[in-house]
Amino acid sequence: MIHTKITPEYKDCQFVNEFVRRLPIFFGNEGTLLYGKRNTIKSFFVDGLQLPFQRLVVKKFRKPNLLQRFAYSFFCDSKAMRAFNNAAELRSRMINTPQEIAYIEEYQNRLLKTSYVITAFTDGQPIRDFFMIPEGFNKKVAEEFARFVVELHEKGILHHDLNSTNVLYHQTEQGNYFSVIDINRMKIKSSGSLLTSKECFENLTRFTGSMDLFEYVLRYYIGYRKWDRCMINEAIRIKIEHDRRWACRKAFFNKLKKISHV
Repeated sequence: MIHTKITPEYKDCQFVNEFVRRLPIFFGNEGTLLYGKRNTIKSFFVDGLQLPFQRLVVKKFRKPNLLQRFAYSFFCDSKAMRAFNNAAELRSRMINTPQEIAYIEEYQNRLLKTSYVITAFTDGQPIRDFFMIPEGFNKKVAEEFARFVVELHEKGILHHDLNSTNVLYHQTEQGNYFSVIDINRMKIKSSGSLLTSKECFENLTRFTGSMDLFEYVLRYYIGYRKWDRCMINEAIRIKIEHDRRWACRKAFFNKLKKISHV
């Protein structure tokens, strides 16, 4: 069984409907591979159609294990559905993210087998390209990024995978701006609900492992929010603890991999 949903704007578009209907059939053999590790991401050109985009991006999520299949089928939304819904919510709050087009869920024996999310293509550059350069990091982009994260947090948005490859920087004649991708793991509070400073600092720690870059962005972040400068020490403490836990987790999984290959 296959369940699909197309965004209302393109629900009556013949091309989109046909693309969604046939995608599980041709995905494995067509398209341009953009990423192929845990999940598979491909782009597809849209030729000769009066659409506001020229390429579509499809993300096929890794096949869930049996426990996850059961959970996604009966208790929680699939990753594709969450990514689709989060994109619509972000854009409603004036946060840039590739426009959601559709999502697909394939079921086998009433359990989720795999899922896809389809979005418009975006050509932004990952902020990692500006933060991992021989001369250190681009201070102008770092300052602008701090303001962007302030905007996310003030609008009640926590991107739980806020790393430097999931935030894109766009440079245009009309001005520069950021967008976010890989948005299936997010916490979006209802309008008017405020995030705590601890929630904000824990979220900010995720974008880099460099303490120098983190402190630089942090000082601008706190300045833009007009918070007390003494909160810098609290944020650094949270960053150190976050990095310690991350290193322990990474070491644990690396050890498991070595054991599994014995």
